Amino acid sequence: MSRQRAALRLSLKALTGAAVLGALLALPAPASAAAKEAAKPPAKTAAAKARPAKSSAPATPACYNRAEHAAEQLMRMHTEMMVVGLTCRTVMPDKKPFDLYQDFSVKNRALLSSSEASLIAFYKRSGAGGNATRQFDMFRTELANEISRRAATIGIPQYCANFVDRSAAAKDLTADDLRTLTSDEKGAGLMHLASRPLCDVKVVSNPDPVIAVASAAPAATPKAATAKAKPAKAPAKPKQKVAAVPAKQSVTVR
Repeated sequence: MSRQRAALRLSLKALTGAAVLGALLALPAPASAAAKEAAKPPAKTAAAKARPAKSSAPATPACYNRAEHAAEQLMRMHTEMMVVGLTCRTVMPDKKPFDLYQDFSVKNRALLSSSEASLIAFYKRSGAGGNATRQFDMFRTELANEISRRAATIGIPQYCANFVDRSAAAKDLTADDLRTLTSDEKGAGLMHLASRPLCDVKVVSNPDPVIAVASAAPAATPKAATAKAKPAKAPAKPKQKVAAVPAKQSVTVR
């Protein structure tokens, strides 16, 4: 019996010790430790906010060099021939506009490939990196959409009547003709459209003259108008003319 009582006392002591230990572990951490733990996340957030955000958009150069400018001109011509071929093949099937586009593409494959490489190099220079080819494809897609909108504005029959013949003329151009047409504005006799200007061409323009525009002041009213209106005087009666009295005549008596 004494052994059982001793074992019971030991088990009660063990249970009591475990309960006390559990209660200690369940107590909240000291206030200072809790404050430190709570202060850590805001500190990290403030540090993250203090860092300047990196811009994901690359800075695109504002101008073309000569090769890039000429490359865009050829891409514009080639893209327009493609739109003409797709738009007008049912309107003017006898002139086969899409065949003109395909023949031009095969004939000038090397020059077209060089122009594509020049524009992709331009986008790489702008910081696009691996997205340079995708940016070039987006440029051509937007260019095709722009040409299609212009065709719809002009009217498809009228557009095809003018531009199918231009595609036929473009197909017969030589490589030298295309270089003149795309890179020599004076020799080509036309004004080039481009999404960016040439880097080596400085446009000098004087500011518009400043013309002082005075506000229209109210016209000065005459004093007679501003003065109080006085009653008009009655017109004077016309003076009656009195016949002159004839002078006395002297009569001589003979």
